[in-house]
Amino acid sequence: MTLNILVVEDTEKHRESARKQFGSGKFMLAGNYEQALGVLRPKDNQFDVVLTDLLMIKGGPQTMGNEGMKYIFDELPYGFPIAFLAAKLGVPYIAIVTDVNHHNHPMSAAIDPIGSSTYSVDESGLYKINKSILGIFHAPLDGNGRKDWKKVLETLRK
Repeated sequence: MTLNILVVEDTEKHRESARKQFGSGKFMLAGNYEQALGVLRPKDNQFDVVLTDLLMIKGGPQTMGNEGMKYIFDELPYGFPIAFLAAKLGVPYIAIVTDVNHHNHPMSAAIDPIGSSTYSVDESGLYKINKSILGIFHAPLDGNGRKDWKKVLETLRK
């Protein structure tokens, strides 16, 4: 069975990794929160899997008001609302995946108690929300320092 996969990632090297790992199947890339919202719609949800980065740059005026625009150069943990939206839509497998070192960013440190082991993928970071399986992971990396999306997917589907 070929899975229809959405990867939400703003870093090009991790996008390239997703292209190499999933490019021969049903696969779509979204580069930020706004693009993810554009394809995660209730009436035509077609995804079996949503894999999302934890931290991404801000959206534009469509997803925040003028007051929110003052944070335009910050990264926000958009992975959480993307994951919950995917669960609301009934996507069977969802993962929030970060490569940020937990010593370098407070949000990465904040997922340590609820995610899988640091920089590995294990089942300790799996949750059930509605009928979806949600994983929260510090990314396993391939030999080139890119996210190993397939390893994340394998753990979700165990």
